[in-house]
Amino acid sequence: MFNPRPKQAEVLRFRKGKIGVSAVPGSGKTQTLSYLAATLIAENRIGEDQEVLIVTLVNSAVDNFSSRVHGFVQDFGLLPGLGYRVRTLHGLAHDIVRERPDLAGLSERFQIIDEREAGRILQEAVNNWLRVHPEFFTQFGDLDHDPSRNPRLQKRWLEQIAQIANSFISQAKDLRASPAEIYERLHALEEPQPLLEMGCDIYASYQQSLHYRTAVDFNDLIRLAFQALSSDPKFLERLQERWPYILEDEAQDSSRVQEEILRLLTGRHGNWVRVGDPNQAIYETFTTADPQFLLDFRRETDVSARELPNSGRSTQSIITLANHLIEWTRNRHPNPALRQSLALPLIQPTPPGDPQPNPPDNPEGIYLYSNKLTPDKELELVAKSVRNWLDANPEKTAAILVPRNERGAKIVDELKKYGVRYVELLRSSLSTRQTANLLSLVLRCLAEPGASSRLSNLYRQIKLGEEENEDQKKFHQNITKLIRQCSRLEEYLWPLLEQDWLMELSEKQSPETLEELVEFRELIRRWHNASQLPVDQLVLTIAQDLFTSPADLALAHKLALVLEGASNANPEWHLPQFVQELETIAQNQRKFTGFSEEDTAFDPDQHRGEVVIATVHKAKGLEWDRVYLLSVNNYDYPSAEPYDQYIGEKYYVRDRLNLQAETISRLKALLGIDPDKLYWPEGTATQEDRIKYAEERIRLLYVGITRAREELVVTWNTGQRGESRPALPFTALEAFWKGENHAQDS
Repeated sequence: MFNPRPKQAEVLRFRKGKIGVSAVPGSGKTQTLSYLAATLIAENRIGEDQEVLIVTLVNSAVDNFSSRVHGFVQDFGLLPGLGYRVRTLHGLAHDIVRERPDLAGLSERFQIIDEREAGRILQEAVNNWLRVHPEFFTQFGDLDHDPSRNPRLQKRWLEQIAQIANSFISQAKDLRASPAEIYERLHALEEPQPLLEMGCDIYASYQQSLHYRTAVDFNDLIRLAFQALSSDPKFLERLQERWPYILEDEAQDSSRVQEEILRLLTGRHGNWVRVGDPNQAIYETFTTADPQFLLDFRRETDVSARELPNSGRSTQSIITLANHLIEWTRNRHPNPALRQSLALPLIQPTPPGDPQPNPPDNPEGIYLYSNKLTPDKELELVAKSVRNWLDANPEKTAAILVPRNERGAKIVDELKKYGVRYVELLRSSLSTRQTANLLSLVLRCLAEPGASSRLSNLYRQIKLGEEENEDQKKFHQNITKLIRQCSRLEEYLWPLLEQDWLMELSEKQSPETLEELVEFRELIRRWHNASQLPVDQLVLTIAQDLFTSPADLALAHKLALVLEGASNANPEWHLPQFVQELETIAQNQRKFTGFSEEDTAFDPDQHRGEVVIATVHKAKGLEWDRVYLLSVNNYDYPSAEPYDQYIGEKYYVRDRLNLQAETISRLKALLGIDPDKLYWPEGTATQEDRIKYAEERIRLLYVGITRAREELVVTWNTGQRGESRPALPFTALEAFWKGENHAQDS
């Protein structure tokens, strides 16, 4: 049975009303909420047709809660599976809408599209809008960077506008505003708002495409669930009766409409427990979540504020470092606007006799590496360190945490050089990226049959894994060079008697070289002949020639299914569009659900002797014995200083405007939130967003530090251009830790 700490016992005494709980990392909030749910059931506070409703953030947490409540209910001698329901907020919204789709204005046969399909529909809407509004580039683009002459820049603009539109749609749905309502408000304005007009045009087109499919997206589910609850009081009363207790986990990541749904379900006299950590609110950049909702809730007059400050996860030294980040931020951050980024309480170790005691303290286990490193040198240093540490500690767990997926992919490549065993928790695994890249190269060659440089690169990539010695490498390099120099590929691939490129080479090249070129030609010819097949069959045909391992063939099969789905949704697509889809996966820009644990309840303890590669965002809720935090510089962790640079401020946008921030600020103002901001001078929202982004990055650093149990290594790099500096919080922590060690030594 659960033996609660004193602060946990305070939460467990809850029986009626509303409480808001601030829980530090590793405080056992899942255990506490699970035990509370089982206790309410055991005390017969739940009627025969009632349930304790537990709402959490992600599907893996649903499984975790379900298993824990199941175990506690059994411990109480009751039948598990009855008296409680665990849902993500989206899962709960789906339950509500499915029960009464008529209240949401939907038919019984509505479908929910996944993120991938939603992304395709959105990209199509963006492409269509840009075809009609080419003036957008000249209106907002930097004159020194003309996308009409740069295909790579065109792609970046498309990605940028899609991100803006996606945020616009998410924010509009969170505020329950339809395209028609936004249009009406826009038409009432005296001054034009081009960013809002763009967002609303794409929003309207996107919603029209969903309507044609009789479909909704995940954001629609939340909005429509609120609509259903608001439109029928009797339906709402029935659900309030069904769920007399609501226990909410990860409440710091709640959005406005999510909070409103739970307020409706709890009612004026309902029972609502909200647990979260405002210091771990790290999703504002990607969602409409805002930790201020939880902070404001805890201050309401009818809410009892509680804390879970004790954590047995980390050593005292790591706790001290994390607490210093809170205190330094709140009291001494050079930018006063950022001093509310982190909130109290400080982390406290567990009391004596606790069933989860803190690991023995190890001050030498903290390394704040202040030396200047290039990005490549940082990767090399960390890869060597991980290899040596795992060799000495094969029974322990380790993780390398990066701020972005792209950085994670690079550390994976470095680890391979040193033979380090690793597990990825990135958008797509290395094997997936490599498979997608090779298949995309083949399709690109089929789509551009006259491009000798692409064909030579394809040959090189195919042969990379076959080179066992220097002679083979030189042989393949020669073939690559010859193909690149072939100015008319048709004379190589489909020669006429009088125009045969291989015949011209026969006097200059060895028989082995000619034989290799003939074999490669036959391979390309076979793929050209298969290019009339549906894209999924074409990919499988290519895969049979390229891959032999079952894992690679299985990945190719799954990628073929992805392209088949894209083809069904976009019948007008040709090879270039399918190439782009594979390249997006290969470049780690889109999540690809492969055969890993990334979409399930990942358990670091199952990977002892290996290093886990993850973004800090993906690592939330997890812990390891040793943690490496990479790239803690002023680009990935800015502090709103004049010399900082920001991911959201693109070099090809005039005046380095953050177009996403400018758009969302104006949208909120248009819909009644801070209406004065609608007429802010251009660039003001960009400056304001720097503060919000810097706040979130301080919290991200805090999350990264608190993933470590025993040892922590923090490094920074100078960035691609060599201009980045160590992040301000890193400098403060490094100076503090030097002072701590000096005090201990003396």
